[in-house]
Amino acid sequence: MAEDSVPVPVPSSTNTAPLGHSVIPIVNKLQDIFAQLGSQSTIELPQVAVVGSQSSGKSSVLEALVGRDFLPRGSDICTRRPLVLQLIQTKRKPDGTDDEWGEFLHLPGKRFFDFNEIRREIQV
Repeated sequence: MAEDSVPVPVPSSTNTAPLGHSVIPIVNKLQDIFAQLGSQSTIELPQVAVVGSQSSGKSSVLEALVGRDFLPRGSDICTRRPLVLQLIQTKRKPDGTDDEWGEFLHLPGKRFFDFNEIRREIQV
Protein backbone atom coordinates (compact mmCIF):
# COMPACT_ATOMS: atom_id res chain seq x y z
CA MET A 1 0.00 0.00 0.00
CA ALA A 2 1.41 3.42 -0.95
CA GLU A 3 2.15 5.88 1.83
CA ASP A 4 -0.49 8.35 0.65
CA SER A 5 -3.28 5.83 0.13
CA VAL A 6 -6.25 5.61 2.44
CA PRO A 7 -7.58 2.20 3.50
CA VAL A 8 -11.17 1.64 2.42
CA PRO A 9 -13.39 -0.64 4.52
CA VAL A 10 -14.46 -3.72 2.60
CA PRO A 11 -17.79 -5.36 3.46
CA SER A 12 -17.37 -8.77 5.03
CA SER A 13 -19.82 -11.62 5.25
CA THR A 14 -18.92 -11.92 8.95
CA ASN A 15 -19.91 -8.31 9.61
CA THR A 16 -23.34 -8.47 11.25
CA ALA A 17 -23.76 -4.71 11.80
CA PRO A 18 -26.53 -3.02 9.80
CA LEU A 19 -25.44 -1.21 6.66
CA GLY A 20 -25.88 2.21 8.26
CA HIS A 21 -23.31 1.46 10.95
CA SER A 22 -20.57 1.09 8.34
CA VAL A 23 -21.75 3.73 5.86
CA ILE A 24 -22.49 6.63 8.23
CA PRO A 25 -18.88 7.16 9.40
CA ILE A 26 -17.71 7.16 5.77
CA VAL A 27 -20.41 9.66 4.74
CA ASN A 28 -19.51 11.90 7.71
CA LYS A 29 -15.83 11.87 6.74
CA LEU A 30 -16.70 12.71 3.12
CA GLN A 31 -18.89 15.60 4.30
CA ASP A 32 -16.00 16.95 6.38
CA ILE A 33 -13.57 16.70 3.46
CA PHE A 34 -15.91 18.39 0.99
CA ALA A 35 -16.78 21.14 3.49
CA GLN A 36 -13.05 21.93 3.75
CA LEU A 37 -12.56 21.87 -0.04
CA GLY A 38 -15.37 24.33 -0.71
CA SER A 39 -18.28 24.45 -3.10
CA GLN A 40 -16.35 23.40 -6.24
CA SER A 41 -16.10 19.85 -4.93
CA THR A 42 -19.44 18.15 -4.58
CA ILE A 43 -20.74 14.64 -4.17
CA GLU A 44 -24.27 13.41 -3.69
CA LEU A 45 -24.54 12.22 -0.07
CA PRO A 46 -27.62 11.07 1.84
CA GLN A 47 -29.42 14.08 3.28
CA VAL A 48 -32.70 15.02 4.91
CA ALA A 49 -34.18 18.46 4.22
CA VAL A 50 -36.81 19.92 6.53
CA VAL A 51 -38.78 22.66 4.77
CA GLY A 52 -41.92 24.51 5.84
CA SER A 53 -43.50 27.82 6.69
CA GLN A 54 -42.79 29.73 9.89
CA SER A 55 -43.76 27.87 13.08
CA SER A 56 -44.73 24.71 11.20
CA GLY A 57 -42.54 22.41 13.31
CA LYS A 58 -39.30 22.17 11.32
CA SER A 59 -37.12 22.55 14.42
CA SER A 60 -39.26 20.00 16.28
CA VAL A 61 -38.68 17.47 13.49
CA LEU A 62 -34.91 17.98 13.71
CA GLU A 63 -34.95 17.67 17.49
CA ALA A 64 -36.99 14.47 17.23
CA LEU A 65 -34.39 13.02 14.86
CA VAL A 66 -31.54 13.98 17.20
CA GLY A 67 -33.39 13.04 20.38
CA ARG A 68 -32.34 16.23 22.20
CA ASP A 69 -33.75 19.74 22.70
CA PHE A 70 -31.11 22.10 21.33
CA LEU A 71 -32.80 24.55 18.95
CA PRO A 72 -34.02 28.04 19.88
CA ARG A 73 -37.68 28.37 20.88
CA GLY A 74 -40.03 31.33 21.01
CA SER A 75 -43.00 33.06 19.42
CA ASP A 76 -40.88 34.95 16.85
CA ILE A 77 -38.62 33.52 14.15
CA CYS A 78 -36.00 31.58 16.11
CA THR A 79 -33.95 29.56 13.65
CA ARG A 80 -33.07 32.33 11.22
CA ARG A 81 -30.63 30.54 8.94
CA PRO A 82 -29.99 27.17 7.34
CA LEU A 83 -28.68 24.62 9.79
CA VAL A 84 -26.60 21.59 8.82
CA LEU A 85 -26.63 18.74 11.33
CA GLN A 86 -24.22 15.86 11.14
CA LEU A 87 -24.94 12.96 13.47
CA ILE A 88 -22.08 10.69 14.43
CA GLN A 89 -22.52 7.55 16.49
CA THR A 90 -19.80 7.08 19.08
CA LYS A 91 -18.90 4.01 21.11
CA ARG A 92 -20.55 3.70 24.50
CA LYS A 93 -18.44 4.20 27.57
CA PRO A 94 -17.86 1.19 29.86
CA ASP A 95 -20.57 2.47 32.23
CA GLY A 96 -23.14 2.29 29.40
CA THR A 97 -23.49 6.03 28.85
CA ASP A 98 -22.78 7.96 25.67
CA ASP A 99 -20.67 11.03 25.05
CA GLU A 100 -22.86 13.67 23.41
CA TRP A 101 -21.64 16.99 22.10
CA GLY A 102 -22.07 19.50 19.34
CA GLU A 103 -19.50 21.16 17.12
CA PHE A 104 -19.75 24.04 14.66
CA LEU A 105 -17.75 24.42 11.45
CA HIS A 106 -16.95 28.05 12.35
CA LEU A 107 -15.39 26.90 15.66
CA PRO A 108 -13.24 23.91 14.65
CA GLY A 109 -12.25 21.63 17.51
CA LYS A 110 -14.52 23.27 20.11
CA ARG A 111 -17.01 20.82 21.59
CA PHE A 112 -20.22 21.96 23.27
CA PHE A 113 -21.35 19.41 25.86
CA ASP A 114 -24.14 21.63 27.24
CA PHE A 115 -27.03 21.65 24.77
CA ASN A 116 -28.18 25.03 26.12
CA GLU A 117 -24.84 26.41 24.91
CA ILE A 118 -25.52 24.86 21.51
CA ARG A 119 -28.87 26.66 21.44
CA ARG A 120 -27.18 29.97 22.32
CA GLU A 121 -24.53 29.51 19.62
CA ILE A 122 -27.24 28.89 17.01
CA GLN A 123 -29.00 32.10 18.10
CA VAL A 124 -25.87 34.25 17.72
